[in-house]
Amino acid sequence: MATFALQMCNVLDRLPRATAPTGKLQDCVLLIEDSEDAMLLVQYALQEHGNGRYRLEWAKDLHDGLDQISKGGIDIVLLDLGLPESCGPATYASIRAAAPDLPVLILTGYTREETEFEITASGVEDYLVKEQVSGSRLLQSIRSALYATKLRQQSKIVEHTLKERAHWSAKH
Repeated sequence: MATFALQMCNVLDRLPRATAPTGKLQDCVLLIEDSEDAMLLVQYALQEHGNGRYRLEWAKDLHDGLDQISKGGIDIVLLDLGLPESCGPATYASIRAAAPDLPVLILTGYTREETEFEITASGVEDYLVKEQVSGSRLLQSIRSALYATKLRQQSKIVEHTLKERAHWSAKH
């Protein structure tokens, strides 16, 4: 039992911390939004409340956003549901299909409860209505989503390691 506890300590020491990653100064926030005014407000919120921790990338449409996601380096997506070529739950489904493990926050003008319920049930980290959200609330949602994602990643690593150890122990 003591050996198992020591092995778990070794595993936990190798896990990424649930705070800012070492060596990484900023998290990359991808805003997929067709309105430049909304982009400027998000940019201001990140600068005002983000303490230099966030870098904003902007995609004006879903196609550009999916392209940026495919290139990598994105830590979280802020997604508007009303884009020129896609709207509503289908917009979120496109992002989720392309990046199932990437945290996504909805930041939209859509106020239909049915849309919010459908997307929330699909696993979105948060659903924020543009006209009702403050800069500090936006940053709180970003921090929470990034933290929860890091915890899920850590859990997967621990679960995988425990399965390997159990499989190894069963053989020996």
